Amino acid sequence: MDFFNKVGSTISSKSKDVTKKAKEIAEIAKLTGQIAEKEESIKGAYIELGKYVYESQKEDAPEEVAEKFAVIDAAVEEIEGLKREVRKLKGRQECPDCGKEVSYSAAFCSYCGAKLPEPEPEEVVEEGEVTEVTEEAAEAAEPVETPAEETAGAAEPAEEPKTEEI
Repeated sequence: MDFFNKVGSTISSKSKDVTKKAKEIAEIAKLTGQIAEKEESIKGAYIELGKYVYESQKEDAPEEVAEKFAVIDAAVEEIEGLKREVRKLKGRQECPDCGKEVSYSAAFCSYCGAKLPEPEPEEVVEEGEVTEVTEEAAEAAEPVETPAEETAGAAEPAEEPKTEEI
């Protein structure tokens, strides 16, 4: 019986150790979660602070941050250009008054009623249209004869390339 008592007390002490370790691991996980939450809060505060400083000192930026401000300005301009391209591809435009997306062909904003600018006509170059002819372009337009064409066309005079003058 002594053997079974020893095994029972060993199992009991080991289970207490496991329970203690599990509680420690749970407490560590809880504290780690709280740390991550506070770090995320700090990160958000840094972002808000940076945005405030950028917006309030944009015009009179100190030399130390002027380069960073220029990077932000360039990125904002590029993003706006890309957004305009996306809207144009979707057949949409941004209302200059309320900022909502509306149809490119609309005369008035369906959200605020503001008059929308007339769509700019797209520059269309039709296939085969010549916009400018230079000597280099005329020379490049001359057809290159293949060996079979050379023997077949030996008796025929070569035609001058046809170009349109503007």
